Amino acid sequence: MSFSGKKFRRVRAENIEELLKVSKANESVASILQSTTPTFSFTRIEDQTFTFHLQAENRQMTVTFTLGQETELERRDGTKVKVTYTLEADNVISQVIKSPDGKISYFRREFGDKEMKMTITIEGSDVAATVYYEQVE
Repeated sequence: MSFSGKKFRRVRAENIEELLKVSKANESVASILQSTTPTFSFTRIEDQTFTFHLQAENRQMTVTFTLGQETELERRDGTKVKVTYTLEADNVISQVIKSPDGKISYFRREFGDKEMKMTITIEGSDVAATVYYEQVE
């Protein structure tokens, strides 16, 4: 689990605008996905428990979660979503987000030595976006 505790910053993205059009994402989600400076980290607390910290322009969020357990989170706009994280491999974390309107989004983060690639897809769409990050700490 070489990524635990490391901080990553976005360096570029592909197809974000197309994905946002297809998904009709709310303003809060669109803002984070289009932001040029978000950073994040995952830190392992216990065997199955992690903390996810996100900082994007004028927003900070910290979430503690247990792998495989659905957690309810509230977005900035007040929308409550259900989120489940799983560890696919030692260097891959997947996240499923279920919105109240029935939309399901998938985020797959693949960590390398000093970089991370996040692929985002939405159920019912063939559009995928990819966001690239580099380690900053």
